[in-house]
Amino acid sequence: MLLLIGGSVNAQQLTVIGRVTDQSGLSIPGVNIVVKGTTNGTVTDIDGNYSINVESKDVLLFSFIGFTNQEFIVGSKSTIDAVMVEESIGMNEVVVVGYGTQKKANLTGAVSSVDFGNLETRPAANTATLLQGQMSGVTVSNFSNQPGEDNPQIRIRGIGTLNAGQEPLVIVDGIESSLSQIPAADIESLSVLKDAASAAIYGVRAANGVIVVTTKQGKSGKPKVSLRQSFAWQQAIVEPSFVDSWDFATLQNLDLTEQGQDALYTEEQIQTMRDGADPDRWANTNWFNEMYRTAPMNTTYLSVSGSKENVHYMFSGEYLDQEGIMIKTGQKRYNFRSNISVDISDRVTIGINLSGNKRDIEATLNSASSSNNGDDDLNYIIRRFANPTIPVKYTDGNWGQVNGLYYLPGSTVGGIKNPVEFANRGENTTEKYNFTGKLFADVEVLKNLHFKPNFSYVYNSSLLSKFTPTYETYDLEGNVINENVHNKLINNNQTTKRYQFENLLTYNVTLNEKHKIGVLAGQSAQLYRLDFFEASVEDFPNNNIHELSGGINNKDVTGNARELALNSFFGRVNYNFADKYLIEANYRYDGTSRMSSDNRWGGFPSVSAGWVASNENFLSDFGPVSFLKVRGSWGQLGNENIGGSNFYPYAQTIATGQNYLWGNDIAPGVSVTSLANSNLTWETTTITDIGVDLNLFNNKVQIVADWFDKTSSDILIRLPIPSTLGNVSAPFQNIGEVKNTGWEIDVKMNQTFGDFNVFGGFNLTHVKNEVTNYGGLESINNNSITKKGEAISSYYAFIADGYYQSQEELNNAPTQFGKPLRLGDVKYRDISGPDGIPDGKISDDYDRTIIGNQFPKLQYSFNLGASYKGFDVYAFFQGISGIDRYYWYNTETSGTFTEVAKDYWTEDNRNAPTPRWGNLGNNTKYSTFWLKDASYLRLKNLEIGYTIPSELTKKVHIENARIYFSGINLWTKTDVEDYDPEKLTGDDRNRDYPQSKIYSMGVNITF
Repeated sequence: MLLLIGGSVNAQQLTVIGRVTDQSGLSIPGVNIVVKGTTNGTVTDIDGNYSINVESKDVLLFSFIGFTNQEFIVGSKSTIDAVMVEESIGMNEVVVVGYGTQKKANLTGAVSSVDFGNLETRPAANTATLLQGQMSGVTVSNFSNQPGEDNPQIRIRGIGTLNAGQEPLVIVDGIESSLSQIPAADIESLSVLKDAASAAIYGVRAANGVIVVTTKQGKSGKPKVSLRQSFAWQQAIVEPSFVDSWDFATLQNLDLTEQGQDALYTEEQIQTMRDGADPDRWANTNWFNEMYRTAPMNTTYLSVSGSKENVHYMFSGEYLDQEGIMIKTGQKRYNFRSNISVDISDRVTIGINLSGNKRDIEATLNSASSSNNGDDDLNYIIRRFANPTIPVKYTDGNWGQVNGLYYLPGSTVGGIKNPVEFANRGENTTEKYNFTGKLFADVEVLKNLHFKPNFSYVYNSSLLSKFTPTYETYDLEGNVINENVHNKLINNNQTTKRYQFENLLTYNVTLNEKHKIGVLAGQSAQLYRLDFFEASVEDFPNNNIHELSGGINNKDVTGNARELALNSFFGRVNYNFADKYLIEANYRYDGTSRMSSDNRWGGFPSVSAGWVASNENFLSDFGPVSFLKVRGSWGQLGNENIGGSNFYPYAQTIATGQNYLWGNDIAPGVSVTSLANSNLTWETTTITDIGVDLNLFNNKVQIVADWFDKTSSDILIRLPIPSTLGNVSAPFQNIGEVKNTGWEIDVKMNQTFGDFNVFGGFNLTHVKNEVTNYGGLESINNNSITKKGEAISSYYAFIADGYYQSQEELNNAPTQFGKPLRLGDVKYRDISGPDGIPDGKISDDYDRTIIGNQFPKLQYSFNLGASYKGFDVYAFFQGISGIDRYYWYNTETSGTFTEVAKDYWTEDNRNAPTPRWGNLGNNTKYSTFWLKDASYLRLKNLEIGYTIPSELTKKVHIENARIYFSGINLWTKTDVEDYDPEKLTGDDRNRDYPQSKIYSMGVNITF
């Protein structure tokens, strides 16, 4: 009897209920739930809830497209909640490509995609910065972190041009745009088209790669309201270790006495600096700390999305308020987006996408948004010339200008030598506006044949206002030592408009269940116009009037307008046999107004093929291999952006305002500034790519590897012309060729153990850059050279063999730049002379050689994350290896010094990092001495979050709530001191607006 009772209990049915959500806590409707091995099942409702009758011995299997299956033993549980993990590395993933989408398993080109779900919470004023390290073959470098003026440099598989545009084409919802215009939370997907097979569909604009972005759309289900709020604090990543004023004075004295001159500061004055007894005359000012600050950056994002009957909608808005880490810099940005589509019938869908933003940018008068940002850049002044013995302000409240001996030395900013004073004088504001609108339709003309017309309009405007006031500066006694009596206002307005009209036909059909054919045909017409206007005037009655009509003298007006047109026809054919053999061909025929009528049109083809070996019967059970595909591609792309600001590079250019004598009178005239070349055409890039896609262990590990050869030909170079043609620039000619070859690998991993999920990955990129044709020329620009057989702008300088350490070495030393040599001076290698052998003299002409280049040997990143129940943690590292950078800033022996300057050569310190003092002309030459290994590893992001249990949030009508703490650029491992190794190659003087270390906290709430 007991046995019978026990058997009855074991067979007793239970009703299990629960809720299914994704990793962010959002409910998932439509999830299939079945008792494993049976047909007993159900699906979740619109709120992700379910109910099913089971037995205690049963196993519940949860499945949903795009997510990893989950299994749970019922046992005695009456409630089972499941958290579905996205199968982001599965081959059923759909990837956005040019003018469409494809299953990842069917791709034959080199396409990388980024999951923005992991990036949305990172504090970033510019979305482009989020791409850094996210995929192989893509390099993102931030030239300046100045709010509103930051413009990260994106390079895909190296640099393939010399004088043309190097930026990739960015397409947002089918419209040419910029990543800086889009909040990260608006992005649904982002793909990078790296080879010709995937990018050829964009033809003459695709030579530098293509970034394709789609924004979020309304999805089926009840309305979803998402609120994201973050609070961040920014600091400069690197704070230079400036010496105190007494060390500064000591080093200045040493420099003078080593040159046989009298010391400038007395011991009593130096002691006064230490004691702080006379801060007006002998201060201890850290100008960096006075100019930079911890600055807040707050972001609020709100979106509403959903679908009602046949209307799908997504509305969003974002407000960014960012103070700059440099005083008097910052921005406020307002974004909006509206994506609406309406299903008119089963065959017709129409829609309208609208988006835009407004940016209010504040900058100092001397900043990246100004036109006069030469050696007077404030960041450069405070790092190089600002004297620490001079106070920011005197005790009487006036701005500091002098100490007890002399005025603040070095370069000035508009006559003002105090950078903090200058930053606080005048106004420099910019208002930027962007509006984008798109009308589109999708009509199924016949079964599987779709007609997709669209029209778009993009408007950008920039309104700059710069006002320089009148002012006076004073010495310690209150005497005027400098003044500006002419206040001045500059206003300029630049607007751009882009019109685009496209018609697409797509046809996709499957024959006999094995033959899958896809056809795309399209036409595109674009018109682009730029208008620029600038006016300036001086001498206003006072500094409170900032209107052009208020000025009296030196009125000046200038302006120009330019137009471009692009007409295109393009097509693509895909063939897939049994998901094993894949073939694709693309062709685009472009006509651009940038070229002369004889060279206006050109075609850009590509072909690619793939073999899914894992779908072959003889490899269907191949150990741990879940998926294996081999692919290859070849194609050609164009670069029409070859004229820079000159939209018509084939044409002759002239300059107005060129006065000349006509008899005894001066007459206005024009002159030719550059000669014409009507045969000029675009640059062409040919790419060959071979790749392997490999998934292991039931798709838990994905490996994507590529080798590529990217050769850019017909590159623009100016060849020499006879001097008899006058003072004009030679015309560009299509002569040069640059080759980038390399390999890249991406690895992703994902594993779930019940409630615990762990994921990670890494990527590696190696690119070799080589100029293969330079028209028989060499181009030397200061410390760099471009020539055949070497990388673009290779470092061209002297080889340093340490210091002169003995009198014998000095006796045998070659002459160096006319300077008397002493122990502790840098020793340069005598490489050659006029007859090809060393001549006992160090000279620019014969002893400079290539000592390195700007391209890293290896770029890499890796990440690791985990989640358990509601907790999650994520860490992301990025770095480069084998890269050289100049650190010329440390060579100076005047102005401001960092701590390394105190560690100089003496007979007791022979291996010091700094040469002896007193021989500026010899020891500061560009050479291997100042070329340093700038390899680094940086913790780009660390984030810790917690998702509040839904049973708590439901009580206050919140579907999901997550709080998090995040950090950006928290830690760096490098041998470089006082520099940010991530800075661009050209910033050897450390002058650019520094990047930020950011600490943030935030909350994401979904209703």
